[in-house]
Amino acid sequence: MTTRHGRPPRTPRRRWWPAAAMVALAVTMQTGCGREFFREWANQDVSEAVFEKSRDPRWRLDLFSVEPPALSRFADPYDPDRPPAPPDDRASEALSPIPQWADNRLLIPAEGTGYLDMLETWQRRRPPAPARPAAAPTVPAAPNEPNPAVAPTPMPPAPGLPSPFTPPVPEAVPTPPVNPVAPGSGGNSGTIKGVMSPTQERGPALYFPLERAEPAGSGKTSAADPSQKLSRPRDLGVTLTAFQETGLPLPVPTAAPAVADPAPRQPSRDIKPPPIGMDPAPNVEQDLSNPPEIKRPNQTPEQYRAAEAMVSALVGNLIPRSIDFNDAEAAGLSTAVSPFVITMNQAFTLALINSRVYQFNLENVYASALAVTLQRFAFTPQFYAGASPLTGVAGAGGIGGAIPSPNPVNQFIYQTRETGSQISALNLGTVAGVGKLFDTGGRVLAGFANQVVFNFIGKNSIQPSVKSYLPLNIIQPFLRGGGRAVTLENLTQAERNLLYQVRLFAKFRQEFTVATLVGGQVTNFGSAVPSLGFTGGGNSDPTVGFINILEDVQIVENNRQNIAAFEQLILVFRELINGESSGLSLLQLDQVESGLQNAKLQYIQSRTLYRSDLDGFKMQMGLPPDTPLMPDRSLTRPFKNVYEAIDSWQRDPRHDLKVLPDIVDRLPDLDDIVIDGRSMLGVYTNGTNAEETLEDFLLAAERVAMEHRLDLMNQRASLYDSWRQIKVTANALQGTLNVQLTNQFITPPNTTNPFGFNEQAKQFSLVLNAELPLVRLAERNSFRSALINYQRQRRSLQNAEDSIKLFLRQEIRSAQTTYLNYQILKRNYVLTVRQKDQALEQIIAPPQAGGGNTSAALQTTNLVNFQGSLTGIKNNLVATWYNYVQLRLQIFRDLGILPFDEWEAFSEFFPSEPIGDGSAPAAVARDARPAGAPSAVGSGPVGGGR
Repeated sequence: MTTRHGRPPRTPRRRWWPAAAMVALAVTMQTGCGREFFREWANQDVSEAVFEKSRDPRWRLDLFSVEPPALSRFADPYDPDRPPAPPDDRASEALSPIPQWADNRLLIPAEGTGYLDMLETWQRRRPPAPARPAAAPTVPAAPNEPNPAVAPTPMPPAPGLPSPFTPPVPEAVPTPPVNPVAPGSGGNSGTIKGVMSPTQERGPALYFPLERAEPAGSGKTSAADPSQKLSRPRDLGVTLTAFQETGLPLPVPTAAPAVADPAPRQPSRDIKPPPIGMDPAPNVEQDLSNPPEIKRPNQTPEQYRAAEAMVSALVGNLIPRSIDFNDAEAAGLSTAVSPFVITMNQAFTLALINSRVYQFNLENVYASALAVTLQRFAFTPQFYAGASPLTGVAGAGGIGGAIPSPNPVNQFIYQTRETGSQISALNLGTVAGVGKLFDTGGRVLAGFANQVVFNFIGKNSIQPSVKSYLPLNIIQPFLRGGGRAVTLENLTQAERNLLYQVRLFAKFRQEFTVATLVGGQVTNFGSAVPSLGFTGGGNSDPTVGFINILEDVQIVENNRQNIAAFEQLILVFRELINGESSGLSLLQLDQVESGLQNAKLQYIQSRTLYRSDLDGFKMQMGLPPDTPLMPDRSLTRPFKNVYEAIDSWQRDPRHDLKVLPDIVDRLPDLDDIVIDGRSMLGVYTNGTNAEETLEDFLLAAERVAMEHRLDLMNQRASLYDSWRQIKVTANALQGTLNVQLTNQFITPPNTTNPFGFNEQAKQFSLVLNAELPLVRLAERNSFRSALINYQRQRRSLQNAEDSIKLFLRQEIRSAQTTYLNYQILKRNYVLTVRQKDQALEQIIAPPQAGGGNTSAALQTTNLVNFQGSLTGIKNNLVATWYNYVQLRLQIFRDLGILPFDEWEAFSEFFPSEPIGDGSAPAAVARDARPAGAPSAVGSGPVGGGR
């Protein structure tokens, strides 16, 4: 057949491009966005959600990032989306399948070392320690005077005791002058100087006239031989009696220089020491600055003054010199390494950057924000496209819900003739569209679906058949599952949970500041077990605190000084026993020796506790416990200065009892606690009886806590959450009434144009789903549980409020008690020093008539008890000061008014600590962050997210 032009008829053009497009779509759909795209997408959505919930200044977050600081120990230098494989356990790898082959595998786990760089930088910037004064040249001794260069020979160390416990003995051997041991040199820094010569570091002092050692072969008894009895040219009792009888002038030695307080004292407060006890009473106590003068009735005033001067001069030798305390040795560090010394703000910086619990709480906020982004996405228009997609959209049942309809399949079917129907067909289906979920529960879905079928068996085996759809589905539930209360519940709860988590993170930052500085635990209301420092949990590290470490090391030094005191007493008692008129015997020496052994036990226990707490604090900062690190002790230096000043005062033969209270008054003052304009220590202002105002102070603290506690805000909001669940669960008790409207256009059956829709080729359907509320047992139980949970939540809120009030009242009363204890301890410190001084004078002085050995034994017992009590009071003073500082910070934390910005809180409570200089943590922490990441601190415009 030809046309009129003689040409054959034109064959209709086969349109291959739809099939080609389907194949290209099937290939390209397998390629998508990379891991980095989705990670950055999540970071952006989370940041927007977090900033939206943190605009309130009470829990503000100016910067937020879940990425760890670049200088942190757990920073990962590798690709975060494709990190290399860590090393595997050999046995586990050999005894299990290997589903993944790693392209790169680490030999050791990745761990950052930025903290070491920071420590080394701070160590280089640290000013050098002041050089200790060298020993003065030795002066040759006169023929009848002891040689100042003669030092006692230490006894062999007791089995199982370290070298600092080596007690000196009075046997003397000629030795050259000893230079002080430099700190960190690894020498025996705890060696006691024993009987001091005027050439040693603390200035001139009296000495006991020990007999010089004779050279070998001289035939005389050598004092270096411990098997020989110690001989003396004259005993102390006879010497003192001779001076009393003759009335000769007594030798007055030069007083040891007093130790000045290097740090300026804080301004004096208008708060005087309270009276003894919580109930002020008339002050019947003696004035310690004006002690009464006591004279012996059997002596003339001249004899008494001469005896008192001589006894005071001899008593000064019973007080040991200040020990050369080695901090590195006390911390148990090796002498082969140079330890890092960090200040409190440097420790705070290390904790902010390396703390694992800080990172854990950041990730908690991030996880809560991820849930918000998912719920928000459910109410945004969702586009979909693919070949027979499997993921549902909001317009067809919600996220992960029903599959869009129509949804043509993609398949190739082949059946032989023997099966009854011979088929060889290729079906290609594509779907695209958009869905939207409304707050009333209604869902709308509009899309496009296309199906291309290649039938390889038949007359037109190559000619495909094309069919397309334009569906529009509208679904609206009216009873069960409908309404804003049910539809918006998940989104509402997710949004509120994020707000709760942001508040908890702000409260965590308050707790983190307190835990890092002073340690302690936090009572998690609603839980019977207190958490390790944080209500949010997630912490497995110790919560020791920097100031707790300072307390420990000061107690160790006090106990080491106690050992030195008993060793000095043993030296003196060995000498006094040989005096005919001393009244002392081996019993008194054994009493002092027993006190020495008890002092050693206390030293061992305190040293072990200090080393354990120091390792725990390293772990709290996120550092390895074996890091050679020590705390800077400048914060507790006033205690050390006062203790050394007391020893210098006792060594002074002309020490005046009136000066003693002034020296003790140099101890650090306790800061007041002011809440809502009310002073806690104002109760004891001017010593007046004003304790009836304490209840007003407690009520003011309760009001502040009820207003500012962030966790209490969450508790109140949780009550409203439980109330909402009543209506949500009650909705499920109703029957079902859903209306579904479907309207779609379809291409004619004979067309090959996928977009050749005909207005007349359409389908319309209206579906009604109705169900009576007959089977609702599970829904009934959920509704009844919601009612019970609401009542429980009401009681839980009441319990939280009452617990906060009770806990605050206990903390404030404990702070007041600690303040009173501190004042009483300072007074007892003065009294105990005086009692020890008098006991020493009674032992050195000649025995009274009728006293005999009984008086000497009694005074020795008193001396041992006073020395132990003196060390106990010194330790209690440091411990009480620390307890008050800890309670003060905890009170402000539990009130909710502690600044949640870490460095703002640090600066308010410790304004003397430098921040912002060359070694300041703020600059270091900011530089530690990668480009574009939030800062590690919160000073100034930086408010959170590390």
